Amino acid sequence: MDIIQGKNFKYENTCVTIGKFDGIHIGHRRILDKVLELSGEFGYKSTVFTFDLDYFNTSEKRLNTREEKRALLKECGIDLLIDYPFDDTTKNQSPEEFARDVLQGKLGAKALVVGDNFRFGKGAAGNTDTLLELGKKYGFKVYVIPMVEYAGDVVSSSRIREELSAGHIEDANFMLNI
Repeated sequence: MDIIQGKNFKYENTCVTIGKFDGIHIGHRRILDKVLELSGEFGYKSTVFTFDLDYFNTSEKRLNTREEKRALLKECGIDLLIDYPFDDTTKNQSPEEFARDVLQGKLGAKALVVGDNFRFGKGAAGNTDTLLELGKKYGFKVYVIPMVEYAGDVVSSSRIREELSAGHIEDANFMLNI
């Protein structure tokens, strides 16, 4: 797996997913499986685009270190990991600027796979509907994956942290597919 840190890159024909991927849980696996399926079917470079974790939720304990996350993504078969800085320019981009400049301009995205709760752009102004429209405009197909539920609630890294804090190790392990 190639790892790119920073903004100095240019690719073509990628199938991309975007997220923090703190703890590669069963919901993430469903998204990653779709990225790998599309990449295999169409010859795209399977790509995980993530932002610097230090910016987000600094008070929360991470489920995986950066190195563990990289190892898990490599184990899944991902070709490319982009660790993109979340600087002032990035956090102030509109959804359209991000789609045009990053997804199309830097990644040459042909396909994008996201969860149905995906938000992006300044102030989280964009959602999956926005992304579907921008995909049409900038030439990439968007695949929206429904959230995965376990025991009646949505699987998320925050939920896994809560289960661990409550001592529910078996539930946390199930959601982490351990």
